[in-house]
Amino acid sequence: MSDNCDLPRVDKSEPVASTKWLSLKTLTYKDKTGKERKWDMCSRTTKSSDNKADAVVIVPLLKRYGQEDEIDTILVEQFRPPVDSYTVEFPAGLIDKDETPEEAALRELREETGYVGEACKTLPKVSRSVCMSPGLTDESVHIVLVMVDLENPYNKNPQPEPDEGEYVQVKRVSLKSGLQQILDQGTSMPIEGLYMFALGFDMGLELSKR
Repeated sequence: MSDNCDLPRVDKSEPVASTKWLSLKTLTYKDKTGKERKWDMCSRTTKSSDNKADAVVIVPLLKRYGQEDEIDTILVEQFRPPVDSYTVEFPAGLIDKDETPEEAALRELREETGYVGEACKTLPKVSRSVCMSPGLTDESVHIVLVMVDLENPYNKNPQPEPDEGEYVQVKRVSLKSGLQQILDQGTSMPIEGLYMFALGFDMGLELSKR
């Protein structure tokens, strides 16, 4: 076994094919024993920097101040061709060039759902960069928690502004009762992050009863 402390490591990345949005690459890397191996992966062509996340996933919490027990969240349902199915997800989107994760989250939330998170009493909370499916892609995202003030006049009658070709159904559900129900009984495939969020939330409720 090699005692090289630099292992494992990627030594080379070779482009295979590319479209407008994605590129396919073959990586050459050495494993922890020093054996050379190959790995195929895809990457977003929109990635502006190796040190910057590609996108944001938004966890919206809708509340009226003084009514902490009544909190809703927003899910979006849309057709995803790679899985040939409708999916249910948290709102999400790519981070534009020169845009912070907070700015991207507020913009995407407004465009996809019509809800406004700006000028809230609680600033958005941004996670560290997290990977999505590391066996397939180098895509990384920030999870952004956004408090949505339902007293804000802009949130009285929210109107989404989707991009051309984007058909998104917005679902407002109760954080306590509606989240688990829509995941267990819905016909759309839940995205992993949303399902894990619902599972963790449900476990937290169960533990708080003990």
